[in-house]
Amino acid sequence: MNGNELNWQDIRLFLAVAEHGSFSGAARELKLGQPTLSRRMAELEEQLGQKLFSRVSQGCELTELGAKLLPAAEQMAVWSTEALTQAQSPDRIEGRVRVTAPPGVAFAMLPQAAVDLKKEYPDIRLEVLSGIGTMNLARGEADVSLRTQVPEDKDLICLASFFRPLKVFVSPTLAASLDDTVSLQDLDWICWPDNYDYLQGNYFLKRDIPNFKPAFTTDDYNVQLAACCAGLGALVLPEGFEKSTSVTGLVPLQIDMSQYAPAELHIVVHKRQRYIQRVMKVTDALKAYFQSTSP
Repeated sequence: MNGNELNWQDIRLFLAVAEHGSFSGAARELKLGQPTLSRRMAELEEQLGQKLFSRVSQGCELTELGAKLLPAAEQMAVWSTEALTQAQSPDRIEGRVRVTAPPGVAFAMLPQAAVDLKKEYPDIRLEVLSGIGTMNLARGEADVSLRTQVPEDKDLICLASFFRPLKVFVSPTLAASLDDTVSLQDLDWICWPDNYDYLQGNYFLKRDIPNFKPAFTTDDYNVQLAACCAGLGALVLPEGFEKSTSVTGLVPLQIDMSQYAPAELHIVVHKRQRYIQRVMKVTDALKAYFQSTSP
């Protein structure tokens, strides 16, 4: 690679071409002549010593190097926008913050945390991405991640960790039909399908209950919750879920779950995002909410 620094304006042009998949489309958006754009990209490629795009019949595609450069370029765009916002409106905190979280946390906890955040920072737009998979913060797939495990990547920062004991929840009607001696083996269970056996609930139920056969399985947390509320069976959840305004009609059974590790929740950000003001305010609000609802 020739030269020690990349020109931000060239990176901005690179992003436009990558987004449009063509030099002509990017040139129109940028109000720049296509020959000028092509020349600037050729100069950037010469500086890097490799091609960023390969020509195809309908435009262009990122090369391997282009694909590797894209996440960092996108983060440069984020920081550029952030710097401009802070310079123009230093006292105003606004913009979108994407939070990824497991389905149960997203459903039962994040709506109330969002209410608290909105009261103080109405111009922050919270976007919740709910799923079992882990999104890549380095690639900019989300700004904040609520995870059930501490990340091993040295570029990811764990800002806070919370631990909640596990409880067995059922509907009030089902609870009334059970006596005080009920055990895990006596219950009909609602859980995740077999391909989610790595999740904590599935793992220990299958490990500790001989010939375990669930009464109901689904890959949708909302459906699990609805089935439990309908009295179809029992559901393992962290203590405190029943206090959420989003969850109604569930009661915990007096089954000793102390032998099982508590549910973990970690607030994680990439080091590049840590000091962006709107991200900081969101993580502060999340920490305050989880602290206030901890058992």
